[in-house]
Amino acid sequence: METYSEPGFTEPDNRLFFYGLLFGAALGAAAGMLLAPRAGAELRHEMTDSARRLRRKAGEVYDEASHVVGDVATRSRRAFEAGREALQTARPSSGRTSSVDSPVS
Repeated sequence: METYSEPGFTEPDNRLFFYGLLFGAALGAAAGMLLAPRAGAELRHEMTDSARRLRRKAGEVYDEASHVVGDVATRSRRAFEAGREALQTARPSSGRTSSVDSPVS
């Protein structure tokens, strides 16, 4: 039986496949060692530090938000009082109490 041969074509060499397989396994093992998680105690220490930083940052954000909300509430009360006073001075005075002054039912 005759085999077909093309110029520049050679039969695959099984040794090259096994060399590639060994090289790939070694490369995978090296990558696995570099990317492997750290020792348990070291990992717990890092997680504790991260949790502390996160808690501190959350506290800072909460404090800032509280100040902003407090400032907005204070300005809103002042604006409401100024609006009520402006409404009362703009209306002609009569003996009736306004609905603004009456309690909400």
